[in-house]
Amino acid sequence: MDQMVLQTQQWLNKTYGDKPGFGSVITDGNTGWDTINGLIRALQIELGITATANNFGAGTTRKFNERYPHGVKQQDDSDESKSNVYSIIQGALWCKGYSTSNNITQHFYSGTGRAVKELKNDMGIGGDSTVTIDVMKALLSMQQFVLLNRYGGTGVVRIIQQTVNRTYKDYTGIIPCDGLYGREMNTALIQILQSLEGYSPDDATGNFGHGTRRNLKTISRQNASSYGKWVWLAKAVLNCIRYDCLQNENWDD
Repeated sequence: MDQMVLQTQQWLNKTYGDKPGFGSVITDGNTGWDTINGLIRALQIELGITATANNFGAGTTRKFNERYPHGVKQQDDSDESKSNVYSIIQGALWCKGYSTSNNITQHFYSGTGRAVKELKNDMGIGGDSTVTIDVMKALLSMQQFVLLNRYGGTGVVRIIQQTVNRTYKDYTGIIPCDGLYGREMNTALIQILQSLEGYSPDDATGNFGHGTRRNLKTISRQNASSYGKWVWLAKAVLNCIRYDCLQNENWDD
């Protein structure tokens, strides 16, 4: 049991237990979908959504972008305004194992800011403490951003995942950086392929269909220097399926 996860669960029930569309969360101090879904419903309530759901979907995305078009930003030290959205961010950080150096509050000061920056560094995107829509979606998920080597995660796959987030997140969104090759990462690799084929982010579905096959290229040693990103992608796939190679854009032996 984690005391700060427990505090998050208790805060959710105390703050939203009497709000229509919330229900309750289990107070056991363990991070799981029950708590994450509670945080999603809490955010939806804060955004004015009455038909809450255990899903960060298009409606929640639209409302978040309307309220925070430039993301949720860290407060100045002199700013004493309060927001439950700050508390939701803090609770989500604790659930992912990132310390805000404080209890659940209604402020977004430097302790929370440091935790957000640490998370964004683990994602591979870096930057300031602003919680953008992509970061918020990742926070309110069960995605992990630390290496899970005890479950088979590898450092090279994690580096690939971080590169995907840094370079292709307009196509893929934020993907886990746990070093594990799973369905979400496989979809992202197809979306990267589609980006190289000229698809727009909206059209890059991650489905390996007829159009994607039709636009494939044949890469060889002779033309590889002109297709570095294609070579990088091919090597990423090889590393993900445990055919070890040096992860770069060069065709080598």
